[in-house]
This record gives sequence, C-alpha cells and structure tokens, in this order.
Amino acid sequence: MKHTKKTTYLSRVQSDYFSRKWYCRSVTLFCNLLFTGQWMRRAQIIRCLVVEISEGGATVRIGRSQIPDHLYLVIGRFDILVGSIVVQRDPGHLQLCFLKELKPDFVNRLSRMTSPFATLESLGRAPISAGEDMQPKLRPMLPAPHGAREERVGHPIRHPKRQ
Repeated sequence: MKHTKKTTYLSRVQSDYFSRKWYCRSVTLFCNLLFTGQWMRRAQIIRCLVVEISEGGATVRIGRSQIPDHLYLVIGRFDILVGSIVVQRDPGHLQLCFLKELKPDFVNRLSRMTSPFATLESLGRAPISAGEDMQPKLRPMLPAPHGAREERVGHPIRHPKRQ
C-alpha cells in the first residue's frame, strides 16, 4: 500500500522570504547613476536616492528619467563604481542587481552613515567610520635615525668645523 501525502496550495507556494540570499538594509543615501547616452556618444549621470541596499543589489528612487538596463551605481566621487542591471522597474523606483557582490563590512558601514550627502563626496575613512564617536587615529611617529640631533624650529643648524 502506497502512502501518498496530501498537499494543499499552501505547501506548493514558495516564499522568497527564506530563499533571500542577503539581508536588505534600509538607508537614505544620495548616489549617482552612470550610463551611456543615445548611440553611446556620451556618458550621462543622474542623481538618485538609494533606499535599500544589500551585498547583491539595491533599490533606488529616481525621477522621470529614461534609464537603460545596464548602468553603474557611483558611490562617492567616482571612488566606487558598481556595475548593475535593472531587474525590475516600478514607477519612480528601480531594483538593481549588482554584477559583483559588495563586501558585507562595506555595506554595513554604508547603512550606518547618518548624512545622506556623504556619499556624494569623496569617500575617506571619516564618512564611513564604524561609529560616530570615533576619533581619527594619528600616524605613529618613527624614531629618529641613529646619530640624528633634535634641532629647534627657526634656528640655523650649526655644523661642526672640520679639523
């Protein structure tokens, strides 16, 4: 006797909640979209607002611009260019899939940024710091070379006379 398991429509519906590969982080960051213009004659840059980001993609809010399917997401002042493909178009929103995965620590630092305009400037360690209360670390001073003397600033250096 063969035992068959009864299935319902609920057991056949697959949810994308458990199959999602990356965790989406809600952010508010201004970035630029870079793509080629008509007949590939010039490059066009359009400002956008990133509202969700993960290691594999992002959701951006745009105006009424005509955006092609292949583009670059520019983070910073051309510090990071992420090749992207538009996978879904909603009115005013684009769902982007990145060609290469971003590193999780970089995405975490982006999600902790407080100023939405910090991603339009050149990215250094300061805007993407791990915490708000972090002080910049000073470079350690190297020890003076052997035989070097400490001189005062603004005074001429006296050399010993040759004998």
